[in-house]
Amino acid sequence: MEELVICCMDRRLNDFLENKYGGAFVLRNAGANVAPLMPMIKQIVRENGIDTITLVTHDDCGAMGKAFAVIKKGAEATDELKDELINQFKTVDFETKGQLEEKNTELQLGALKKEFPNITVQAKPVKMSDIKVPEDNKEHKMLVLSPGKPEYDRIFKGLDLMPSQCYMVQASINNAMPDMELAVNDLHAKEVFFVVSDKDNPRDVKRDADTASLKLTRLGAEVKRYDTRTVRKSFA
Repeated sequence: MEELVICCMDRRLNDFLENKYGGAFVLRNAGANVAPLMPMIKQIVRENGIDTITLVTHDDCGAMGKAFAVIKKGAEATDELKDELINQFKTVDFETKGQLEEKNTELQLGALKKEFPNITVQAKPVKMSDIKVPEDNKEHKMLVLSPGKPEYDRIFKGLDLMPSQCYMVQASINNAMPDMELAVNDLHAKEVFFVVSDKDNPRDVKRDADTASLKLTRLGAEVKRYDTRTVRKSFA
């Protein structure tokens, strides 16, 4: 079975994802939001013979908390975040954040089933109370990786970080800038690492880091690169 997992970027899911879906191809963004990822999903399915797509959402979701606050309480959000994530819920009937989280799973699953009627599409929502997440009081970070297998452990060890410290985006920067801004603005990730792995072109990663830095540094974040091939950190 060749499996594609579409998962939320939440830091508390890192160990769970690597342990349960370590052999799968992984895409991650805020809320496991399918729409901005769809061109990449189609390419991955086509090029990798994917026969199963698994959607991993969860309760106590920061992205859904942001959407709830904007729609129900009038909180502010960038136009990009509204267009990418929030506006899809404006016509959805919900009263609580928990209901919104359930509706999110339904919406994303429906979009995937409509686009891929001939392969298995399933949702596997996670209850945070069912997984063990170590307590930490450390500053949270964001890591930006290419889509692929969730080989996180060596990255965390190389950066001397706990898995539960790190929000993880695995997507093209063209689709992920609002997710990174959400992590910096609302989830208080003040360092953003662009990770170079064996399959990446370092020049492409540097270009993406430089592009992101133009926006994220204005929000108070520090953008860096981390090269897993040379175990070297550098400022973007």
